[in-house]
Amino acid sequence: MKVRDALHKAPVTVSPRASLAETATVMAEYNVGAVLVVEGDSLVGIVTDRDLVVRALASGQAAGEEVGSVMTLEPSTVQGGAEVDEALAVLAEGGFRRVPVLEDDQLAGMLTTDDVLAAALALLGAAVAPVLGERD
Repeated sequence: MKVRDALHKAPVTVSPRASLAETATVMAEYNVGAVLVVEGDSLVGIVTDRDLVVRALASGQAAGEEVGSVMTLEPSTVQGGAEVDEALAVLAEGGFRRVPVLEDDQLAGMLTTDDVLAAALALLGAAVAPVLGERD
C-alpha cells in the first residue's frame, strides 16, 4: 500500500510566526497532536503537543511566543508514492508517531501510526472477508 492511500486528513498547518496559543487552538480545533509549520509553500518544521508542553510551557515561554521557537526544524519526510513499510521504517528509526508526507515538493499530509493501523486493519478485513463468507 502506498503512503498516499493511508492518509486520512488534509495537512493542518501554521506559520512559524503563529503564537504558541494560536497553535494550540488550531490543534484543538482539528483534533490533532501535531501541526506542520510552513513558510509559503515550504515545510519548515513540525510542532507536537509535547513540544508545546515540554519545550514551551515547562521552560516558561509565554503563550504569545512564536511557535518557530519550539518547532523541530527540517523534519524527516516520506513521499506519497512510497510504500507504507518504508514510512514505518522512518517512524521507527526516528522514534516518531507522525511523519509529513510530500508529493514531490508539495505538502500532502501527515501520516500517523493511527493511519497505518487503520490501513492495515482495512487490508486485513478485505483479505479475510472471503474466508468468513465461506463459513456461512
